[in-house]
Amino acid sequence: MFREAVFTVFATGTNVALVRVMQVVTERRPREPSRRSLTPTPRIAVLSDHELYRDGIVEILRQHGFRRVDGFANSADLLKSARVAALDLALVDLAHESENSEEFARRLRAVWPDMTLVAIGTRLQLAARAQDADGCVELPTDGVTRLRAMAAAVARRHHGPIKFSVSPEVAQQRLTWASLTPRQRQVLGLLGCGLENSTIAASLGISERAIKAHVSGLLEKFRANNRTELALIACRAGFAPE
Repeated sequence: MFREAVFTVFATGTNVALVRVMQVVTERRPREPSRRSLTPTPRIAVLSDHELYRDGIVEILRQHGFRRVDGFANSADLLKSARVAALDLALVDLAHESENSEEFARRLRAVWPDMTLVAIGTRLQLAARAQDADGCVELPTDGVTRLRAMAAAVARRHHGPIKFSVSPEVAQQRLTWASLTPRQRQVLGLLGCGLENSTIAASLGISERAIKAHVSGLLEKFRANNRTELALIACRAGFAPE
């Protein structure tokens, strides 16, 4: 019954990340880790408002010997928990709709600056919204092996957050997003809401001619053919108006 329910979710295409994680959960048998793998044991937090996805990651890590793993549906509960006990690794789902991932990362680092923060998302989400993350789990290509390797690296003795490499594609796309001016970021976010130039101009208090110039700059940077493609880029990246 559980397996059938999972495949029903797959068919709807509601969450690319859910597909990848639950494939591992349903197709792999639990295996007992060796005693050596259990020491030391880092404290890991998983943030996602998608319950099935969140619980799947928690279960995967526990099956591989990481016993101190907890899932959180919102940042407030995670931050409250982090103030009580040290946090070693935070896994943040970039499809988490109710949070600003960058703002959350800043608040969490204020509590535990030595913590390692890993973002989970698509290539576009990671490039646009995980500039400050210490590592990335790229969907749908990465899976349980990378999650386990990251947790194992954090478990070893170290000082400060651990930096993990990203794919060349994410690194290249990050350069594009980093090149956006503050005004271009505002315009892109509003394009993603489906607003016309005149409405964007009124919202930002600048001329429609200036908006057209910013849209032209965005088209060039993203190599997009029209404003509709820009709106899709913003939406798929989960990029909200600033």
